[in-house]
Amino acid sequence: MSDNREVTIEIFPTVFPQLNAKNNLPADHETTSVVVKRLKHGHLRNLQRMGEEEQIHFLMGELTGLSQSDLDELDVEDSAKLSEAIFGFMKRYAQIAKEMAR
Repeated sequence: MSDNREVTIEIFPTVFPQLNAKNNLPADHETTSVVVKRLKHGHLRNLQRMGEEEQIHFLMGELTGLSQSDLDELDVEDSAKLSEAIFGFMKRYAQIAKEMAR
């Protein structure tokens, strides 16, 4: 499900220890969806200062609010869904930029 501001991704029930602590949830609370905020121009500018291998992890954390250690708890299929949503934002940006350059 999506709107102009965010995308919600359904995930395998996952315990995110830091997110649970931050939100005063039980330590064993399982999260079943992750909200992905829209990519902003400032995120792209921050990427330019990072190594390529750090970029997707940075964006995953920035756009979901999950800590790096909580991101490590994601199932690989859920991590792929999250990456796909983020790369989709980037692809649309690149397409628009390419069209503007014509």
